[in-house]
Amino acid sequence: MTSALNAAVSFVRDRIRVNALLIVLCFAGVLVLESQSAASYPAYLLAIAMLVRLRQWVDVFAVPLMWAVVALLGYLVLTSLWSEGGQPRDALSTLSRAAQVLLFAVAFAECQMRGDLQRWLGRTIAVAGLLAALTGLGLFLIGHSENGRLIGLGQLDNNVVAALIFGVVLILVTEEALRDPDVPWRRFGALGIVVIAAAELLSESRNGQISAVLGVGTLLIAHRVPDRQRFAVAVLGLGVILVAVLAALIANEAGRTLVLPRGDSFRPAIWLATLSAVLDGGLWFGRGILTDDTLVTAAGEFPHPHNMYLSVLFQGGLFGVALFAALIVAVVRTLLDHYPHRDAKLAFGILGVALPAWLLDGHELIDKVGMTWFLFWLPVAIALGLAWMGRLDAKRSPGGPL
Repeated sequence: MTSALNAAVSFVRDRIRVNALLIVLCFAGVLVLESQSAASYPAYLLAIAMLVRLRQWVDVFAVPLMWAVVALLGYLVLTSLWSEGGQPRDALSTLSRAAQVLLFAVAFAECQMRGDLQRWLGRTIAVAGLLAALTGLGLFLIGHSENGRLIGLGQLDNNVVAALIFGVVLILVTEEALRDPDVPWRRFGALGIVVIAAAELLSESRNGQISAVLGVGTLLIAHRVPDRQRFAVAVLGLGVILVAVLAALIANEAGRTLVLPRGDSFRPAIWLATLSAVLDGGLWFGRGILTDDTLVTAAGEFPHPHNMYLSVLFQGGLFGVALFAALIVAVVRTLLDHYPHRDAKLAFGILGVALPAWLLDGHELIDKVGMTWFLFWLPVAIALGLAWMGRLDAKRSPGGPL
């Protein structure tokens, strides 16, 4: 009894362990809780825990990548001031969400720096995601689906969201299979890949399926190509080949039906309407993050632009897009600088899912814990941890910066 009590006290005193547990609960909440607000409770606790121990991690602000994150989040929150129809309560809510994202990134970076991502954090999220995929398959087999397409529990109640989150889980599972020499975990990886691939196919989200292929391809290239320059060339080549194959398929009727079973889903009309709305007012600084982005086209009304890059353009204008692009470039450069590290390869795999997927879906970069945390803020946090660790190592080494 005393031993168990001592272990519990030791766990509570280790703030990074507590933070890691809260991070797992955040991601698990997305997978099992329908209410995004309910899934955010661990994120609130994580934010409080981080603010209470501010002095222990404030040195992260010496890392340039941290300021790229702060600049983007801060500017998008600032656009609340000129949003149309925005209320003070809504602006405070946006500020709260941005703070949660920022503090999550720092907390995860600390876990990554200590090696928890390799030891157990990534594995735990992978297992939770695999169970979510199995649940989705079970629900599909008993007839619970969205128009014949696989969905899941929690926030995976939309086939596109389910497919994209499963794509990230597929990267995590594949990474475990590649990095762990233990036979049980290799078998787990093989089983997980089969299960999640089946879930991806049954979701019938072409965006999710193609993005998952790009993500897994990026991860495999990262593990097989030791040189970062060759890695960049190989990933570019993979993208070119995939685009060429898709173009060849779309060029004929049978292939077009296979790739686009529901046509273009009105995407061109939605994107033109978004650009028109931006040009009407807000090209440089956007129309504001709180402005209603419902779009009216000849085909009907659509709740958002269905493209993360256009959403950022709508909310923050060209200035916001520039900050977004600068953050993406900073993250990629950081990962390339730490290319031999396995966590960098994992982050590249996740970005391989997210960046192409956002050409067709996505609309809220600042949000409560959900799909965007899986797709973007997770690899940003990994990159931040690598950059932070690199700076600390440089300071400790002889001749390093003071």
